[in-house]
Parts: sequence; C-alpha cells; structure tokens
Amino acid sequence: MPVRENQAKLRLKTGGTIYTSSVRLSEPGLCEILGYAGFDFVLLDGEHGAANPATLDRLVQGCFAGGTVPIARMAKPVDPEAVMQVLDQGVQGVMIPHCRSADDARRLRDAALYIPAGRRGFGPGRGTLWGRVPIAEYLRTINETILLLALIEDVAGVDNIDEIAAAGLDVLWVGTGDLAFDYGVPGQRDHPTVMQAVEKILAACQRHGIVAGFPADSADTARWARERGFRAIGFGGAEHYVMQTSRKFLEDLGR
Repeated sequence: MPVRENQAKLRLKTGGTIYTSSVRLSEPGLCEILGYAGFDFVLLDGEHGAANPATLDRLVQGCFAGGTVPIARMAKPVDPEAVMQVLDQGVQGVMIPHCRSADDARRLRDAALYIPAGRRGFGPGRGTLWGRVPIAEYLRTINETILLLALIEDVAGVDNIDEIAAAGLDVLWVGTGDLAFDYGVPGQRDHPTVMQAVEKILAACQRHGIVAGFPADSADTARWARERGFRAIGFGGAEHYVMQTSRKFLEDLGR
C-alpha cells in the first residue's frame, strides 16, 4: 500500500493553483468543513492558534475526514524536533514563520525530509498508515509528499529573497501583515512599500521556479493575486467566517 498522496502538492506540480484557509481553535470539525468546502489544504495554526502536540492529532483527522491536506504552521522559524513531531502525527506539510535567510530555509528542509534530502529523525506513525505501508516504500516516497512553505514577513527576508528562493522549498508565502509592521507602516498591508516587497518576492519565486503564496481578504484580491502569478492563495480563517456571518445577520436585524 502506498503512502497518502498530497493532493495540494500534486496540483502545484501540474501547474495548478491551490487555496487554503486556517484553523486556530482545536476543533477538528472546522478542518472537516473547510475540506468539504473545497480548500486544497488547511493551515493548522500553531503560531497564533491552539494547534499543539496535544491537539494536532485530532485536527489532522478532521482534515482527512473532509478530504483536505493538513499543513502545520509552526510557532518558530525552525525547531527540528517540533517539525519532526508534527510530521510523525500525519501533517503533510510545514509552514515556518519569519524566514529571514537561506539558512532558515535549509534548516526547514533538513528537519522535514529524510536523507539524502534532509536529516529528519526516524519514527513514523500516521505516515505509514500505522504500519500498513512497508518501511522501504515509505522511505522511497514520503519526501515527495511533504509540502514545505515559509513565510517571508520581515525586511531581512525580502532583502535575502533570492538566496531563500534558491534553497529548495516549495512555496514562499508573503506575510503582508508583519511586513507592514517591519516597514514601519503597521496595519497598512497595501502600502506602496509593502507592495514593492510583494512584487520582489513574487519575481524571485518566478526566477527560481517555485510557488509564491499570497493572503487574500476577498475573491477580488484572490483573482488579482492569481492573475499576477501567485499560485497559492489563502483566505482568512474559519473562526473569522463565523464571526463575520453572525454579525451581519444580527446587524441586519438591528442587533
């Protein structure tokens, strides 16, 4: 029996665009719903949310129930033991925050991939379907199913973008919120300085043949990003949708 395919990574390999949303609360039903909605992968937020070793297992199961790909958003740029642990629990990719250098990107590869591509420690669990996949088959194929993403959200990351883009990750994701803070224009995600950085990140990704990701706040923004050449597009989080829809309903009723 083969390892579980990563449908989001396969879509990228065939030239497609992938879409994601995130979950901050430790509620697997939200992951399931996002999968049924059609998102290619769900970011399980361990940086700003409640995803942690104790809750991640159920969130992964929720993603698989909804037919979507679980990706762990890590709390630190690179913590090799933490990366290994989330992958052993079954996530099919890892996103690191605040990637500032090519060394950060290479350390992610080392932590996430087995030799010869990396240095990940051996202790698979869900990746082998709890022992159903023979170890030789698992080791032969598992590296190809792991999606590696890094957030470029600091001035240093933008300054080093060509070296980072050449380091062998799959997706470099623009973090407009933190970029706005680092450029001294907090809250102004579409400030000209931030957008210049966005274009620089996109251009470097295209030069090096990897995917650029962008956070969209609407379908119009997503269409703009897709037309510019971004092939990984995010749209908010499940908890945010609940609040927005609930408030609109009550406000329309005068509450």
